[in-house]
Amino acid sequence: MFLKWVYRELLRSWKFGIFFIFNLSLGLAGYVSLEAFKVSLQDTLNQNSKAILSADLAVSARRELTENEKSAMQKIMSEDSKTSVSYEFFAMMSSDKGSRLVMVRAIDKNYPLYGSLTLASGAKIIGSRSAWIYPELETQLGLHKGDSLQLGQLQLKVADVVIKDGTQTFRAASIAPRVFIDRALLAQSGLIQFGSTYSVNYLFKLKNDQLTAEKKAELLKALIDPAIQVETAKTVSADSSRQLGYLSDYLGLVAIIALFMSALGAAYLFRLFMTQRMREVAILRTLGLQASRAVSLYAVQVTILGLLSLIPTVMASSLVLPLLSRLLASLTPFNLYPTMALKAVFMALILGVIGSFVICLPFLLKIRDLKPARLFAEEKFSSSIEINKPWFFLPGVILFWMLAVAQSNSLKVGSLFVGAFFGVLVVLSAAGMSLLLILRFAARAKSWIIKYALLGLSRRRSSSLAVFIALGLGSLLINVLPQLKVGLQNEFKTESASKIPSLFLFDIQDEQVAPLQDFLRQEKVEDLGFSPLVRARILKVNDQPFERSIEEGAYKTREEEAEARFRNRGVNISYREKISDAERIIEGQNFSGVYDASKQKYPEVSVEAKYAERLGVKIGDILQFDVQGVEIKGQVINFRKVKWTSFQPNFFILIQNGVLNDAPKTFITALPRMSVSKKDDLQMLLAKRFSNISIVDVQRTVDEVLKIADQMSWSLELMAALALFTGYVVLYSIVSGQVRLRRWELNMLKIMGAKFNEVLRYLVIEFVSLSFGAGLVGASLSVVVSYFISYYVFEGSFIFSWQWPVLTIFGVCVLSALVAFFAGRRVVHESPLVILQEES
Repeated sequence: MFLKWVYRELLRSWKFGIFFIFNLSLGLAGYVSLEAFKVSLQDTLNQNSKAILSADLAVSARRELTENEKSAMQKIMSEDSKTSVSYEFFAMMSSDKGSRLVMVRAIDKNYPLYGSLTLASGAKIIGSRSAWIYPELETQLGLHKGDSLQLGQLQLKVADVVIKDGTQTFRAASIAPRVFIDRALLAQSGLIQFGSTYSVNYLFKLKNDQLTAEKKAELLKALIDPAIQVETAKTVSADSSRQLGYLSDYLGLVAIIALFMSALGAAYLFRLFMTQRMREVAILRTLGLQASRAVSLYAVQVTILGLLSLIPTVMASSLVLPLLSRLLASLTPFNLYPTMALKAVFMALILGVIGSFVICLPFLLKIRDLKPARLFAEEKFSSSIEINKPWFFLPGVILFWMLAVAQSNSLKVGSLFVGAFFGVLVVLSAAGMSLLLILRFAARAKSWIIKYALLGLSRRRSSSLAVFIALGLGSLLINVLPQLKVGLQNEFKTESASKIPSLFLFDIQDEQVAPLQDFLRQEKVEDLGFSPLVRARILKVNDQPFERSIEEGAYKTREEEAEARFRNRGVNISYREKISDAERIIEGQNFSGVYDASKQKYPEVSVEAKYAERLGVKIGDILQFDVQGVEIKGQVINFRKVKWTSFQPNFFILIQNGVLNDAPKTFITALPRMSVSKKDDLQMLLAKRFSNISIVDVQRTVDEVLKIADQMSWSLELMAALALFTGYVVLYSIVSGQVRLRRWELNMLKIMGAKFNEVLRYLVIEFVSLSFGAGLVGASLSVVVSYFISYYVFEGSFIFSWQWPVLTIFGVCVLSALVAFFAGRRVVHESPLVILQEES
């Protein structure tokens, strides 16, 4: 009997059910399509993990392993594996067609142990005095098969073009295209010298890959230096997805906002539905229906509707998913074949059922508080539903927080997001209430249409606020990214016009500094200062070991992953007499001068502020370094803020002058802005005369960064557009519901002499006024949010762009007018006689 009752109620309220399902599924679509994308990405990475690593197990370091370390490693691995050794480093490649910074990978005959390098000719890489280049070098320099090129002291022929490299995860991962050479040629090249930046990789293919985790644990115990990395195919797939992982995390947070707005629309629809049903519930209660039974009736109905929302959710996600994948495809070297994985469908099912129940719970609980005796009271029975117990919304808030934390893979980021989101909601609610109050007092226009439209908004406060919040959030989201992008582009543009150098040089040997300075003077180029670079690692902070965790799969959140990577790498430190123009001290004092051991207990240390926060150090703390076998202690005396977009030689850690001057070191420098022709000629000359020095074309790098930012921002804007579209669906749902509730009012206006088009104009003005206020507040908030993100996250300058806010406000008003027009047209054009006949 109960299920039959539920079935009849669903049939009876089928229009409400369709709107409810559509609202809910629209918000779920963005969230679920992202989940499907991440599942597809991770599946692809897992399937290609061994090819990406080119091994079951890899040991890598940014230095040569000692004989003892090699012996320990071989003792663990030799009997059970096939081995390949490769080197990877930056170098300048030159030819008669130009020069270019490249990433050289020197390989042996066993490389790759898994996967393959696909060449244009279909041949295989074999050891010879040849080079195999990436396609970018064909387009950038015009190199082709058979052309000659120079790498260090090597004269090589281009043997082939690598059209597919299964060992590279993301194209955005490197600032230079790859070139493959035979490892046997390294000794002759002169490219690797003391202090050169390179990585050596020992790759192992196990006879029994089930022993991978066991072998990794043994290697970590034997190779105790945190600078030595031990990776498996499993861990490298997780590392490989990090770049898109961060992006998809933040995409997911935007999708959650769309989900919130769809839930807002669904909740409002259910409130209208229950408002229409309250009198019937009261009658049934007087006939003996228990409150719990009445609540169960509508709870089951909502649950069924949530279950049915799975169908349009999967359909909509199937449309969004390929588009999202195409937007991000340029960041991956392999093809993605996105499909609706069972995990994503299951997530849609859970959120559809539980989510729909949670958002409707406050209104379901009002049934329990309903007093049937009010039916027989003298005053008119009121079926309106007002929630006066805020804790009714607590389950929804908790679910929202859990989704944010799960989506961002970070307790900190998820919690900050929820806090900021509800802060924005408070601001939007306060602004909406203020607007309604202003409109009420401003409703003194001579035209009855404008007057009643403005007063109508105040009378229907809850629905007006729902529309205001939905459109305000959408306007905020759609504006933040363009504002940030304008600021970022302007900063690079401003810097490049004045301070950003043309070229950045590194791996300069100590004995090359003077000859390089002489060469630059001859070419009439003034360097921006030479900065020494000393390799070190942090041993202790305040006498506490700075150690790594070796637990397999122990890292769960983004913070834990970042902490693990942070502790597993060395640091580059430098010294200078004074800070550069691209940095400023924000706390503490400047260096006191050259270090004097007779007067100072510890040398002075300056730490970049964000880096210090990650280290967890304070002014006065003691850091202990291992500088190539020599232990040095230093005391933190200040924190610096560095403007990294200046591309000046800057460091996280600086030590007082007079401590590291005799330490083995290399130098880095930058060359000022110059013409393109001058830059290209100078780069060619430098590559021939100082073949081991690596040169970065800064402007090319900036362009690449902006290109990648553009690609990523398109996907973020897709989610923001989905959120704004959801806001319009909420608007349509609320307007449609309001029109149905106000049939009597609208038809009475026509009976009293109002024309059809006047009543329609009355509706349009009402909602356009509201949407104008929402668009204005949302766009204004986006400027504030963009300002704080620019200064406190990107640490850059903020540039206000008026075009996007103006276009957004105009677009919101136009679309709102269309929504109100189409939602109200049928009722407005209805004959007033229909209402009179229904009442009679």
